[in-house]
Amino acid sequence: MRIKAPTKRQWILLAYLPIHIIWYFTLEAIIITDYYPIHCSLDDMIPFCEWFILPYFSWFPYMIISGFYFLFNDDEAFEHYMLSLIIGFFVCMLICSVFPNGQDLRPDGYRDNFAAKIVKWTQEFDTNTNVFPSMHVVGAVCAAFAIAKSKKLKDKIVLQIFNWLLCVAILCATVFLKQHSMLDVISGTVLSVIVLVIVYRGYAGKLLTKIESALGKKQAV
Repeated sequence: MRIKAPTKRQWILLAYLPIHIIWYFTLEAIIITDYYPIHCSLDDMIPFCEWFILPYFSWFPYMIISGFYFLFNDDEAFEHYMLSLIIGFFVCMLICSVFPNGQDLRPDGYRDNFAAKIVKWTQEFDTNTNVFPSMHVVGAVCAAFAIAKSKKLKDKIVLQIFNWLLCVAILCATVFLKQHSMLDVISGTVLSVIVLVIVYRGYAGKLLTKIESALGKKQAV
């Protein structure tokens, strides 16, 4: 099977990824102790469960596999998916930049088992800062919606059931692992809904078209 090369329009979308990564790790290095703690009473009612590290970690292949599938198989879904992530992640990073935040929910000790060891290892690079709104939530919801709306995937019932179950499991994992407050999850979900409306109604696509056109004119000069 021949793998098609990304279009110019898709390269424009992919160009945001290094910007996000640099921005994210810069904030992670800067915001360490001087932050506003995010907390609500619901957080105290949710027990810590280290086994939620499994769906929590599945976020990474979930996002990456979805992106590659859309890139090579469904141009429309790829554009919607990437626009959703770019806008959602940009807003999250902007909020964290002007409103340094974090959470103090992590337990002092852990049980001695396989899952707990992964949790401790994960927390070495996944800090307790830059949590509001939750990018884990934004990414999972945008991926789930893109899979649900994809013309090539929407009729695959088993896949769609698994898709939404995994999305819900990832959202639950953020609070059961004490990686996020319920406020992070709620704000991330609300932000995702707003972003999805903007993207799937075509507003973001029109802006992308203007950027593509402007770049084309610049190259032609």
